[in-house]
Amino acid sequence: MTELRMAEPEDVIDIRDSDVDVEEIMARIRQRIRARRAQAQARGLDYDRLTDGSLEGGSSRFLSGDLYYDIYQVRESAETIWVTLSVVGEQRYPKFLVSLLNRLRHAAHQLVLYYVNMLAGRQIVFNRATASAVAGLAEAGESTAERLRGLEQEVATLRAHLAALEMSQNPDRTSE
Repeated sequence: MTELRMAEPEDVIDIRDSDVDVEEIMARIRQRIRARRAQAQARGLDYDRLTDGSLEGGSSRFLSGDLYYDIYQVRESAETIWVTLSVVGEQRYPKFLVSLLNRLRHAAHQLVLYYVNMLAGRQIVFNRATASAVAGLAEAGESTAERLRGLEQEVATLRAHLAALEMSQNPDRTSE
């Protein structure tokens, strides 16, 4: 069994380079995903099922498609707990005071974010492990269901052979 390792503070990526515009990068990534999703939909394909390997082969599944959709949703939201900076200024104070208050709020908020995001990093590790465990259980359930179906077919075959043997040994039972 794999041991769950909690994220250490130095494992959490914190970009403080003013030259890197994280929002712009994320906007470009989202735009590319939307374009690829539109291309898949134009071809009649389910983009989410194509990009997530755990959803392949939906028609041969024994477990509910809803379960696989829920697993997909857990995986998608496993890393969305990061907290971002959100400092809102007050307009009812003089501008010089608003500027000072905003700087104080910004500094306090940055400190809070540092500690909250450390915990969020640990939660993300847990979320990933939980999603993987649930997906593993679903795959084990699929495997067990396939084995069960094979055993049921084997039992039916053996019953047919047994009935044929009984018929050949007791020909007078055919009239029953």
